[in-house]
Amino acid sequence: YSYVFEQMNDLVIWFDERGYVSYGNATAVDKLEYDDLLEGTHISEIFPNEFTETEDGFTTSLKLGNEFQEIMAYRMNKTCFAVEAKISELLEGRYYICVAKDITNRNFLTKRIKQVEQEAEAALKVKSEFVANVTHELRTPVNGILGNTKELISRVQDEECQRILDLMERGCNDMNAIINNILDFSKLEAGKFTLEAREFDFRKMIDYVKSNHIHKITEKGLDFFVTISPEVPSHIISDELRIVQILNNLLSNAAKFTSVGKITVEVVKTGQMDGRAELFFLVKDTGIGISKENQDKLFKSFSQVDASISRQYGGTGLGLNISKQLVEMMGGTIDIQSEEGQGTMFTFSIWVDLPEAEQADATTVDRDTVL
Repeated sequence: YSYVFEQMNDLVIWFDERGYVSYGNATAVDKLEYDDLLEGTHISEIFPNEFTETEDGFTTSLKLGNEFQEIMAYRMNKTCFAVEAKISELLEGRYYICVAKDITNRNFLTKRIKQVEQEAEAALKVKSEFVANVTHELRTPVNGILGNTKELISRVQDEECQRILDLMERGCNDMNAIINNILDFSKLEAGKFTLEAREFDFRKMIDYVKSNHIHKITEKGLDFFVTISPEVPSHIISDELRIVQILNNLLSNAAKFTSVGKITVEVVKTGQMDGRAELFFLVKDTGIGISKENQDKLFKSFSQVDASISRQYGGTGLGLNISKQLVEMMGGTIDIQSEEGQGTMFTFSIWVDLPEAEQADATTVDRDTVL
């Protein structure tokens, strides 16, 4: 087998029952820097931490067999390097063969990767703290302006002044929404975002979302339809605030990019298992639509489909990215179907827990449906 051994990149060393090397391939000779002196060297000089020379031969702390073990190999000049070695017994203990892989580069890369990860974590922590501090400092003056603006709105009678104050109020609200998005994005990126699940009335939540958007949608002359399937539980256990946030993002986009037609929201239950239910949401509009090549950009952070559209309609490009991460944290997925000029349909699913009463009701409904 010497020809095969000579072609190997691993170290191959044969030694006898006394521990003296009888053969080492070219890789072993080169790595251990023994030149032609490897044969006749005792194995304890190559692996002094694992082999001890005795009067009868040697003892070793290594397990013999096909299992690789990480040990240190020593060169002739007594410098060392890490290897993964396995040592097998041949001819009833008359000979032994050691096959070892030099893992110096692998260990270096592992340490380097760990160092890079630590540096990235430190940089992310600094960034998160910076974002939190900056957004906090921004929120204070914005809320101050908003409070004073509302105070003036209640006092001013002039229509032109009212219009300007309304614009100021809307600008402050938009700024607060941007600040909230940046904070949420920062927490999600840092892995510090947690969901707060509690029981709540699902239909009341949908009514609340509808009331938040109906005025803005209908004042544009659009129809607004919300449909909830009867199979959807009346009460669920989940993070109500974050479900509202996802729907608000999708409905805000729908209202922003739709000038004629309607906006539709539908909710159905698509599955139930082990006290949990899967809810499927559909948000559809008849707006400007999105071309196929631009749809991949939608869920990326700080990414917007078109610069001209961004200038016209505004936004940070964070809302859909945050929505995607929230949906995935709830065990679901989010998708889009759209054609340019033909409107857009966002769909997403989430898994929610069911209160005991809802589990019993759902079981009864399913049984009646089957019968």
